[in-house]
Amino acid sequence: MATATAARKTDAPKALPVPNGDFYQLVELLSPDELAVVKKVRAFMESKVKPIIAKYWSDDAFPFELLPAFKELGIGGLGYEGYGCAGGSQKLFGYVAMEMARVDPSIGTFFGVHSGLAMGSIYLDGSEEQKQHWLPQMARWEKIGCFGLTEPLTGSGASGGLTTTAKREGDTWIL
Repeated sequence: MATATAARKTDAPKALPVPNGDFYQLVELLSPDELAVVKKVRAFMESKVKPIIAKYWSDDAFPFELLPAFKELGIGGLGYEGYGCAGGSQKLFGYVAMEMARVDPSIGTFFGVHSGLAMGSIYLDGSEEQKQHWLPQMARWEKIGCFGLTEPLTGSGASGGLTTTAKREGDTWIL
């Protein structure tokens, strides 16, 4: 009995397992090509973003110098077909965003706003002329999409409380 106790005291503690947020193993639904994209994004986030991002947080700044590297990843326009977009599934889009957010939530949010809110709005509701003009440039990261929202009396609550006024001036409307 004394031998077993002595052995336990000298054993090094086991390392904790690496956290895995994919509780349902949805990654198994990705094709090999999609999984390669996810792994490429993970490597990019670990090697290019992780070492520098803390300084940007403390400086209240954005790492614009990373934009050329985003282009090299080939993820501009994930989930959208045509117009120079990368294509792929919405599932892949979600995994790429998750990999980005795993290292830095602000980069994941940037990707979601650019590729989801801005490009998605144009892709789903834009005119053909708007799609042809904006989507290729955005897919190449030459133009960055954003989402601007504020109301004088309600702040930026996109889920409710927004108001719109319309005033007719001659034959036009002022919104």
